[in-house]
Amino acid sequence: MTALTATGHLQPYGVMTHPDTARVFDAIAAHGGTARFVGGIVRDALLKRALVDVDIACDLKPEETVTALEKAGLKVILTGLKHGTITAITDTYAYEITTLRVDVTTDGRHAEVAFTDSWLGDAKRRDFTFNALYCDPDGTIYDPFDGEADLREGRVHFIGVAEDRIAEDYLRILRFFRFQAWFGRPPLDPIGAEACRKGATGLRDISPERIRDEMLKLLRSRSPAATIADMIGFNVLPVILPDLADTPRLRMMEWLDSTALSDPAIMPDPLRRLAALYRAPKNADDELQAATEFCKALRLSNNEAERFAAMISNANLISADMSKDAIRRDLYRMGADAFRDAVLLAWATRAAIPPRADSTENRQWQGLLQAATDWVPVKLPIQGRDILAAGLAPAGPQMGWLLKLAEEYWLANAFVPGRDDLMTYLAAQDTAKLQE
Repeated sequence: MTALTATGHLQPYGVMTHPDTARVFDAIAAHGGTARFVGGIVRDALLKRALVDVDIACDLKPEETVTALEKAGLKVILTGLKHGTITAITDTYAYEITTLRVDVTTDGRHAEVAFTDSWLGDAKRRDFTFNALYCDPDGTIYDPFDGEADLREGRVHFIGVAEDRIAEDYLRILRFFRFQAWFGRPPLDPIGAEACRKGATGLRDISPERIRDEMLKLLRSRSPAATIADMIGFNVLPVILPDLADTPRLRMMEWLDSTALSDPAIMPDPLRRLAALYRAPKNADDELQAATEFCKALRLSNNEAERFAAMISNANLISADMSKDAIRRDLYRMGADAFRDAVLLAWATRAAIPPRADSTENRQWQGLLQAATDWVPVKLPIQGRDILAAGLAPAGPQMGWLLKLAEEYWLANAFVPGRDDLMTYLAAQDTAKLQE
């Protein structure tokens, strides 16, 4: 067994000190095993951030870990038994527990692993120095690669030879930049960045789902634009996502959603930032179709794709000096959330183009956002059955035309006409002419 030497101490808090967590550790210890927190939870605890995911490493074989946990009355899910990972479930938390392992073979996407009792061997297969931090339940830290120093100095360093770590899993290129956005300070580690540039074509063999997840995690960081610019400069994004190129607009979006505006409805949103970064191909005849194809290629969910495409198309309809009637119409047709998305994307587009907007224009943009906040959804007072009951038109296209006509009249009159007013208006129309 290759042990690690203790290097420091932290004060456990949050989930680290929860009774359910103690049950998990006690169950493994009772079976003769050693368990430690590993990776993100240790990294976040050192930075005093919120602790969310609980990753644990242990020296028991996976089947032994299952036996130990079940003997203690804990529910177990066989998350990835082949790779040594199981999940222990309590009423409060989920604990991902992975047996110490080393890589046997890698192909740039997946690895075949062998289980080991070597803590150092397990550490060496990890990607970055601050992700190879281990911690006992009492707060004792084990840091074989000086990851704590890198973390505190804002350095994202690969463990060992950067090219080797990347060749094991090319997704680590995106993880390098994602961790830079979340934990790094400029400048980039030049050795790591150059290794990413050299290995970027390997990302073409990574599944779109894994690429999507990394990109959305990166865009959730407070200020991703500088890192995105580095990804473009080192020819990483152009290799896999050439349509993500509008860094000036992304800078304006992150300024709006994290600095300039204090509206609680406007928070950093990765999909909105993705839309800001997106630039339709120059040869695209149909911008909406191009956006739809981009969503499919990135494997966005149906809801995400619908929202993304709506942002791209709706933003073209928004301007700072919109009339009250136009604002009302768009809020009615889009809904408050989609209207807010469109306003922010249109504002970021405008702000990215000199000259800088003056205070009057910025107040107009803020007024559009306030209109979304104040919006109370309304519904057309009549339905098809009202038209049918009045004998104005049979079910079918003519009824649809009349409903559309009533809606336009209602919108033009600021939603004031009620049911009787609309029925009177429709009765006065030349339905025969409409049918033509």
